[in-house]
Amino acid sequence: MIDIDECSNNDGGCHSDANCINSIGSYECQCKPRYFGNGIECLPCPENEYSFNHTTCLSCPENSKSPPASLSINDCTCNFFNHYLDPENLICLPCEYGFLFDYNSNTCQSNFNF
Repeated sequence: MIDIDECSNNDGGCHSDANCINSIGSYECQCKPRYFGNGIECLPCPENEYSFNHTTCLSCPENSKSPPASLSINDCTCNFFNHYLDPENLICLPCEYGFLFDYNSNTCQSNFNF
């Protein structure tokens, strides 16, 4: 059996924000990171939502937000000063006394490090 690479011709008809994945006897269009859809149509996730498995968008947990086209839940940040998102429990928690939230490392850091 000779395989035809459907992706070699016009990316298999996949959306410009999708990757064409060739397989023996078939192919698949998969939306690129930060986008969701069926691969033929791909859209960025709206503000306060993030891409999940390139097929859907999920809302950021309560009291958190994200910019449009967010890649993962890690792009969701808490709305309150000095709070961090606990990814296991999906809630915003305050940093302990003597610690400040550092947006660069996404962790609570000792006041002495600032």
